[in-house]
Amino acid sequence: MSDHLIASNGLIHPKLVGEMRYLDSRDDEQARGITMKSSSISLLYVPGAAYRPDGPRSCSEEEKAAKGYLMNLIDSPGHVDFCSEVSTAARLSDGALVLVDAVEGVCIQTHAVLRQAWEEKVQLCLVVNKIDRLILELQLQPHEAYDRIKGIITQVNMIVSAFESENFMSEADAVLAHENIKANADAGTQQGEVDLEDKEDQFQPQLGNVAFASAHDGWAFRISQLAKQYADKLGCNAAALEQALWGDYAFQAKTKRIIKIKPDQTHKHKPLFVQLALEPLWKLYEVCNQGTDVKAVMSKAVKSLSLTQITDRMLMHPDARTVLRSILKAWLPLSEAVLSMAVEHLPDPASAAPGRLARLLPPQQLHLKGLQLPKDLQQALESAEHGVESCSTSPEAPCVVYVSKMVAVPAAALPRQEGRAPPQDPSQEVFLAFGRVFSGVLKDGQSVHVLSAAYNPAQPHLQRQIHQVDGLYLMMGRGLDRLHQVPAGNVIAIGGLGTAILKSATITSSPACRPLAPMLFQAAPIVRVAVEAALPSELPRLVEGLRLLNRADPFLEVTLQDKGEYVLGAAGEVHLETVIKDLKERFARIQLQVSPPLVAFRESVFLQSESPEAIVKPPKVIEATTANGVCTIRIKAVALPGPVATALDENADLIRMTLSAMNSSPSEDRTDASNTPLSQPTADTSVNGDTVMVGTDQQTDSKRPGTVQDAESNLETAADAVHLSAGGESTSAQLPGSDESSSAQLPASLESSSAAAEASQAATENSSSSQDQSHSMAEAGSNAEGMLGSQGGSGDRLQGVQHRAEEVNGVHGANGRTKGTNDDGGATSSMEEGGSLASGKVGILKQRLIAAAKEAKTGSPELLKRIWSLGPKRIGPNFLLSSETTSANLFSGPDAAVVRLSAKQEKKSASHPAQADLGGPGGPQVEDPALRPSELAEADAHSELSARAGTSQVTLQLGRSEASAMLGLAPQSDPTRPNSMGPEWDRIKHSVESGIMHGYQLATAAGPLCDEPMWGIAFEVEARLNVPEGEDNPGNVNLAEEVYGPFSGQVTSTARQAFRRAVLEGGPRLVEAMFLCQVSTASEALSGVYAVLGRRRARVVREEMREGSDLFSIHAYLPAQASFGFANDMRRQSSGAASASLMLSHWERLQIDPFFMPVTEEEREEFGEEGQGVGTANLARTMIDEVRRRKGLPTDKKVVEVSTKQRTRARKV
Repeated sequence: MSDHLIASNGLIHPKLVGEMRYLDSRDDEQARGITMKSSSISLLYVPGAAYRPDGPRSCSEEEKAAKGYLMNLIDSPGHVDFCSEVSTAARLSDGALVLVDAVEGVCIQTHAVLRQAWEEKVQLCLVVNKIDRLILELQLQPHEAYDRIKGIITQVNMIVSAFESENFMSEADAVLAHENIKANADAGTQQGEVDLEDKEDQFQPQLGNVAFASAHDGWAFRISQLAKQYADKLGCNAAALEQALWGDYAFQAKTKRIIKIKPDQTHKHKPLFVQLALEPLWKLYEVCNQGTDVKAVMSKAVKSLSLTQITDRMLMHPDARTVLRSILKAWLPLSEAVLSMAVEHLPDPASAAPGRLARLLPPQQLHLKGLQLPKDLQQALESAEHGVESCSTSPEAPCVVYVSKMVAVPAAALPRQEGRAPPQDPSQEVFLAFGRVFSGVLKDGQSVHVLSAAYNPAQPHLQRQIHQVDGLYLMMGRGLDRLHQVPAGNVIAIGGLGTAILKSATITSSPACRPLAPMLFQAAPIVRVAVEAALPSELPRLVEGLRLLNRADPFLEVTLQDKGEYVLGAAGEVHLETVIKDLKERFARIQLQVSPPLVAFRESVFLQSESPEAIVKPPKVIEATTANGVCTIRIKAVALPGPVATALDENADLIRMTLSAMNSSPSEDRTDASNTPLSQPTADTSVNGDTVMVGTDQQTDSKRPGTVQDAESNLETAADAVHLSAGGESTSAQLPGSDESSSAQLPASLESSSAAAEASQAATENSSSSQDQSHSMAEAGSNAEGMLGSQGGSGDRLQGVQHRAEEVNGVHGANGRTKGTNDDGGATSSMEEGGSLASGKVGILKQRLIAAAKEAKTGSPELLKRIWSLGPKRIGPNFLLSSETTSANLFSGPDAAVVRLSAKQEKKSASHPAQADLGGPGGPQVEDPALRPSELAEADAHSELSARAGTSQVTLQLGRSEASAMLGLAPQSDPTRPNSMGPEWDRIKHSVESGIMHGYQLATAAGPLCDEPMWGIAFEVEARLNVPEGEDNPGNVNLAEEVYGPFSGQVTSTARQAFRRAVLEGGPRLVEAMFLCQVSTASEALSGVYAVLGRRRARVVREEMREGSDLFSIHAYLPAQASFGFANDMRRQSSGAASASLMLSHWERLQIDPFFMPVTEEEREEFGEEGQGVGTANLARTMIDEVRRRKGLPTDKKVVEVSTKQRTRARKV
């Protein structure tokens, strides 16, 4: 398609169109035949020039200037693994051409592209491509092809309509829903027609925003083109014929009238589209049949169509297909149809800017965090926003540029400038910032401000850098043309910013400007592998290569783990192969050792409704006491329904945005943690993940949340925490989260009580214990700086620790990317016109949660009103329930239902740490190994202290339903706390609440099974204070802080262990990510397809035969753990007759007890000795052990099963 558009400007010879693939400049793109990287080119379109004998070359310069249209074309990939390239292109575009295969129909990637364009407020036109395949491959009749094309357009309209009404929150659910609607419509039901009658369709051929094409043969047409050609012949009005060419309208030759086809007369009349558009094409394609007189047929067609540019020499070509293409290109030139559609239906930059402003610049009050601005600064901000809204090209307007990605090109590819020496190494990679000017004029050599997404104009000394533009380039596919200045509305490549921008940023001419909102990514890194240099001496080259690779790919994630290995996260297997190839051949240029794929899991507890036949004991209550014996905590874990957890997962960015808005009051002073309410983050490193770096050469970390997490923990870090400026000065930041093996706990500076928790644990834990989960990100950042920062070259070095995709807040600026809001609540991901739409989305989420809870019928509706906090990181799919509004009492339950962390159990935990964590062969009977021997002795001591005579218990009402109020599930609670017990008691109560909150966040970030984040668990918690009888003065209560550390830290450590143990006692279950798999296959390959799906534990959802062909379409859910190598396996088993595409769908509990061991003879006969099946090991336990071994955690697998003592005899010489 793009080759034909480029050829219309004379940049490609007509004979090379389709074969050259001009915009696919990579060797692997040419070899695979797919686009992997977005490429840009500027084209000139002169209306009607394609119909002239000499084409556009016949246009004079005056005609080009008077009638021509300048278009910036960005060719983006269609493969699902490279959806991030679509995101970077959509941000820079005002309109988009969506191509749909007429044979394959609407696929998974089509949904993702339409969603991306809808989120970015990009206008759309539809191109139904590959119609020639309907003729030659499927051999459909014209009326059958018409029905097929009509169904494709209807389905695309339903997808866009669903986005606008937000009926389907999940992309995978939308795919299946549309398949069901289509099936019901084909079966004659009325279900598929309801939405179509409510609102006018987005794509209507009679309006001219749909084109029908065959890019392979170089032709395309729209209804309006045919109407103009046939109007004179039929004696009809062109406008009336244009409206009748699509739909149930027929032409009566006798009366020369257009009539409506009644339902009972469909067999008597042909639709005009079939008669005037499809049947002539079918007749022309008959020349491809053997025995056809090509010259006779084509000569008649040339005369009938008045194609004067077709010569007799063209008709004498021996290849009939070549002759056919020549005639079709002259009759229906592709460039004319597509480019004219773009001119008529896609807006110019000035027209599109007002409609996109709400997406590009969210409301000021959220971005400024409530800070008041001086009048002159406010006027400057309004001037910049007005420039973006009007797309002002005035030199006096503030210059605003958004960079969507960094492009790596060889130094030899840059145009040489007079007076400059050629590069010493022509193969050296140079980074250009690929972006678009939204306001003003950008000039070469101009000094600009590089703003991260967290930049606040009220604090201009933070998140801002000053650099000079060193070269402006017009990207012409494989070439670059140097420019002196670029006005607003144009796409450009900018030099000189390679050390200032990691992945994306906003560039302005003045610091008085807000950064544009971060981009949205429709996927998350799901395929992860560890890489290392084959030779240890080449480690510095690997680090430098990773730094360059991380900058060159907008979606890639580079993670540095505590044990020193580097992990790459990609969108899919093809994407992973591409980045590894780039790392080997372009950036590092060394041999690599690549590990097997790493898989992500979650941890949850058993839910009876998901497996009614299973018999599981009810969850028990966990009791734990702090080291000083003053506070006793009881915790119980309850499972949440899958739809509730999924809804929270999919709306993490919305929850984060709402949370940021609630915490943006200017009166808040979050620098003093002791005076900060528990629900509010601190200023330096907040619960939301704020990273504040002071100075002009600093950048902020970036995160991209996603509904499906990557292969390590939910809060992993990767290559972004340490930025070294061009001058070589380094500035490190403490970032929330941690690496894979540490499972990303809250930062030590989160609050004074969190710091106390770390101090308490440091005082009591064994220093030699492995993989403790309480490392702060300050340590991770310093490790990254030491291991990575020292390897750099020119002042810009590999960022040490970068937050993974599902990390806390999305900061997509000078140093990263995001799918959500930034930490400061500034650049939100889904804020539309004002805050009303965000409020509406919260209401939709509320309704979805209530509906899912009611459907589960497990008491979840009541739990929704008591949500104290979500977790991990306050946006996860877990609940911490408040005890303030409930009459239930965990302390009043029977002792048989309570598990106390007694001395006997804790000593057993110390002697058998592996069995302690996983419950040993008989299940979770002892505490996990996170309880170290020193802690066990303390636990025994305060167990005796709490039980001794002379003490009384004071029950605390913990927390408020803050998260429920945030989501609209409960009324706002009174912040005054009328039931105060006095200042001293309130201080102790606040320490308990703070400790429990932090322990909950730590525990949910790293579960007890394999240190993976928890998913779908609600925790009930209650606490009592053990005080001397008759004691009224809390100041006399001995908190023993000089021995065990601050009291809140003691509570944090105790609560964390209790939360983890509650999961083990609640029927632990592993949760795995599920893909929605769409397989297209021929009928003869069905057996091989089902064999592959069966081996990989896939669950078939629906299957259907495509009308008019022998192709079958199969939809199934495929576990992520079994997805690696799936496409290759499918091709081998089907001999290439089947193709598969995957989309991340949801998380699902694996209904296998990892601790089940058969006891009775019947169980052994049914399940075998391993508990899964005869000759099959327990699948859940196997996957848990694999993750634990990868993270360096202990397992209870025996190294030697059977052995005998080796007896040696003395060797006598």
